[in-house]
This record gives sequence, structure tokens and C-alpha cells, in this order.
Amino acid sequence: MNRITLEGKLLFATVIVAFLILVLTASALIPTYESYRSTYDSLLAVERFRQVLEAGTQVSAERGPANDIMAIEPDSSAPATERLRFFRRSSDQALEALDEPFAVDVSSALPGLQKALADTRDQLRKAREAVDRVAATPLGERRPEDVQAAIGEMIEVIETFQAVVDWHVAAFTSRQSELTAPFLTGRMISDMREYGGRAASQIMGPIATRQPLRDSHVTDASRTIGRLLELRTLMQGQKIVSDNDTLSADLMKDVDAIFFGSGLDLVKILIEQGKISGDYSISAVDLTRNYVPTLQPLARLRTIFLNDVVKRYRTQHDTASYRLAVIALITASALAVLLALVRSIRLHMLDPLLTARRQIIALAEGSAMTNLETISKAPEMRSLFEALELLRGKLDERAEYEARLKAQAEKDGLTGVWNRRALEGFGNAPSEREEDVCLMLIDIDHFKTVNDTYGHLTGDAVLIEIASRLQGAMRPTDIVARYGGEEFAVLVSTSDLSNTVDFAEELRSHIQAHFIRDAETGMDLSITVSIGVASGQCGANGWRQLIASADEALYCAKKKGRNRTCVFGDEADRDIVEGALIPFRARRTAAL
Repeated sequence: MNRITLEGKLLFATVIVAFLILVLTASALIPTYESYRSTYDSLLAVERFRQVLEAGTQVSAERGPANDIMAIEPDSSAPATERLRFFRRSSDQALEALDEPFAVDVSSALPGLQKALADTRDQLRKAREAVDRVAATPLGERRPEDVQAAIGEMIEVIETFQAVVDWHVAAFTSRQSELTAPFLTGRMISDMREYGGRAASQIMGPIATRQPLRDSHVTDASRTIGRLLELRTLMQGQKIVSDNDTLSADLMKDVDAIFFGSGLDLVKILIEQGKISGDYSISAVDLTRNYVPTLQPLARLRTIFLNDVVKRYRTQHDTASYRLAVIALITASALAVLLALVRSIRLHMLDPLLTARRQIIALAEGSAMTNLETISKAPEMRSLFEALELLRGKLDERAEYEARLKAQAEKDGLTGVWNRRALEGFGNAPSEREEDVCLMLIDIDHFKTVNDTYGHLTGDAVLIEIASRLQGAMRPTDIVARYGGEEFAVLVSTSDLSNTVDFAEELRSHIQAHFIRDAETGMDLSITVSIGVASGQCGANGWRQLIASADEALYCAKKKGRNRTCVFGDEADRDIVEGALIPFRARRTAAL
């Protein structure tokens, strides 16, 4: 069992559970999201359609000040001229707003909308030019047919704009059929407002020039009134405001009383007067002033209806948004709980178990352990780590005991330097690089006499002092060992035999010059040593030869009379008493 396997299994289980959660919530999440998108698209569509109808109303409303300006002398009324400019700017802004990009994807049909808007602007430009020509003509010279032609051009703007309306109806209802009813109702109410204004405009020319109505005027106006009555019949029983029956009824009462009553009756009276003569009861300006207010119930009816449609779809969208948010929150919460559970399992179970595994391996390998007190553990894991703590303590005690045993096994109990067994271990140890080393075997001269004369305690003191002198003169890489009873060995980590021989001679001379005081008698003892030096290699192949060579050199020193240094080689029987000091030796001199 390893960390990758455990974490992999935990991750796999997490993915499976997360997948099941998503599958369970998908049945509710997907339909809710589709409802959210559908209601959002519907909301955007009805808001756009309201914008389109309001733009049409704004363009249609431009006919009022245009009719006024054609009913007065040129430049005779600054307010009338400014009012016409204001309405024209408003129309242009309303059409420009329709050029803004769609939030709903209908890009494939956009060329048709762009052409309809371009045609509307062209017709509006032509109509304005016709109005301006009539307005620039003195009132007495204006002909009714010119005025009526200009009015006809303005009416044609709305007819052209109907292509824009039709485009939106087709583009949106083809994607969402539930929009068909509100769109057609909205268009019907807007048409009622348009035909209401058109009824007066169709007789405005003769009234402005005080001329009788022609048959064409009467026919056009009568046809428009007929369309209005048809639309009113279609509106019969319509619920304008979805959640307010009283308001719907009140709106239709105002339409019937104010427009179909006062407003339309005024148009009918003027038609009857125009059939007889050009002696009308009111002027064209008065007709506009008195008739336009009667259109307000139609405008109010359209505004309230469209606002109600927008409100209804906004409510549906808000409801779908809320449901989507709730389901998404539930899904996210479930996933968060799952992740928290997985994290808790990892933190309180998986990580402690893996930590315990690492600690057990560390204990088995003798490596250092982590401080287990700093590891966050679940209560159920505490017993495991307490057992590991206990095991670590026992193993530490065992390691300490083994270290003491090893020291006792490898250290000389009297002098504290390495013993022969340890030296053999160093010498026979395999080496990656076979480099030459030097070995000195040092024997205390006449040591048996010292023991026999002064006793073994004095002999022990001599051994301790000699070992101390040797140990103090060595580098950290050199090894001093007690090789026999009065015999020491020094393994020098260098291949420079000459330098080692010089150093050995210095050691011998220094020991000879140093007096060792006998604690019992107070006498100062002069001790000499014999030293045999050899060079060679450690390891299984070279160590025995190196020992033998150094031993032969030592034997030579004793044979020559002791208190001297001999080196193994071609001239093994030559004493080395003097020699040039070199840097290697100088590094040791201060310690002697």
C-alpha cells in the first residue's frame, strides 16, 4: 500500500460520488436551466418588441407637429417649428436605438431587419422633405392635395415601418411560440393607436386649406374608421393586465368613452361638414389640439399592456433564476460536503496512516523520525501514534545500548583509542578508490621492565600517556589504535611515505624527550619507542601485506637497538633518524 494507491482510490471514489450527485441533480438542474434560458430570451424579446412599438409610436407622433406646421404661415410660429424639430430628433433616436446589437441570437435574419430600417429612414426623409416644401409655401397658395400628399408620405413611413414590426414578430415567435399571443395583441393595440391618428390626418389637408372633402378623403377616412371599429371588436373581452381585471376594464372604458366617443365623433362631424363645404367648425390647429388628447387612452392602453407583458416575463425569469440558483446551491453544497468529507478522511485518516507507515519504515531503517507530537491526528489515530512513540523510545534505548557495546568492542578500555579489532575493520574495509596509505607500528621499548620495576599501575600510566600524545598529534582523518600490549598502530591517510617517516621520527624524538612521572615514587621516567613505517593499500587485498611490512620495519628497529625509526623497503635495514621537515609533518608539530 502506498500514497499514490491510497490517494488514487480516494480520488476515484470521490469522482464516482460526485458524478452520482450530478446525475441526481441533473434531472432538475437541466430543465430548470432551460427554463431560465427560455424565460431570459423571452424577457429580452418582449423588451425589444416594446422598444420597436414605442419607436413606431414615436415616428407616428411626428405627424401631429407636421400637420400643425402645414396649417400655418411659414415661420409664423417659433414654438411650432421647435416642436417639430424635437419630434424629429426623437424619431431619429428611436430608430437609431433599433440598430443596437441583439442579446438574442437572430443573426441569420439580421439582413432583413437592416433593409427594413433603411427603407423606413428613406421614406421618413422623403416625407419630411414633402412636409418642409408645403410648410415653406404661403398658406394662401397651398393646395389641399399637396398637404394631403405630404400627410400621405408621413403615413407611408408607418406602413414601411410595419416591415420592422413584422420582422420582430416572425424572428421571435418562430423561436418561442408562446410569444405569439402577446406580440399580436401588442401590435393590434399599436395599430389602433396608429389608425386613430391616421383618421384625423386623412382629412387634415382640406381642413388646413378650408376646402371641401373630396371623395377620396371621405373614402380613406371611412376605411380607417372601419378598421378601428374592427380592432375594437377584436379587443372585446381582452384581458389587458394579466393580474388586474378591474384595471383592464377601466382602460377599455376610457378608450370607448374618450377615443371612440369624443375623438372619433369629432372626426365624423368634420367629415360630414367637409362633404357639404369647406366651412369647418374648427381649424386644423384646433383639430390637432382637441383630437390628440383623445388618443391618450390608446397610448396608455398600449403602454400598460406592454409593461404588463414585460413584468410577467420578468417574473417568470426571476422565478426560474431563483430555482436555478437553489438547485445550483444544493449541488454545490453537496459537492462541497463531499470534498470536505474527503479532505477530512485524508487529514484525519489517510495522512496519519501514511505518516505512520513512513515512521515504521524509518524505525526499521534506523533513520530519524518526524516529531509525532506535531502531527494532527484524529482521536482514533492517537493509540497508533502513542504505540509508535513507545516503539521509538525503546528503539532509541536499544540503539544507545548498542552504541555503548560497539564502543566497548572497538575502543581500548585503558587508553580510549581504537583497539586492534577496530583497526582491522578500518584496514579491511572496501574502498572505492585504491589509494596508498601509510602505517606506523609503535612499540614501547623495555615496557616489561617498567612493569616489573614500577608496577602495572605505572605501566598503565605510561600506556595512557603515550596514547594521549599520539592522539593529540594526529589529524581527524588519521587513526590511532592499541595494537597489542605495549604496541600502538597509526594509520595515516597519505601516500607520502617520506613525509610519514619524518613525522614518525618526530614522534619518537618527542616521546624520548618527554618524561613521565611515576605517581607512586615521584620519579620521572624516560620512555623510548621503536617505530616501523610502511606504505601500501587498505582493503582485503592490501591490508595484510601492509601490516606485515610495517611489522617487519618495526622488527628491524628493535633489532638495530630500539629507540629508532625504520621504514620498510629496499633499504629496510637503514635507520631513519633525520630527515627534511615538509608541510605534512609541520601540521602535526604543534600538537606534539
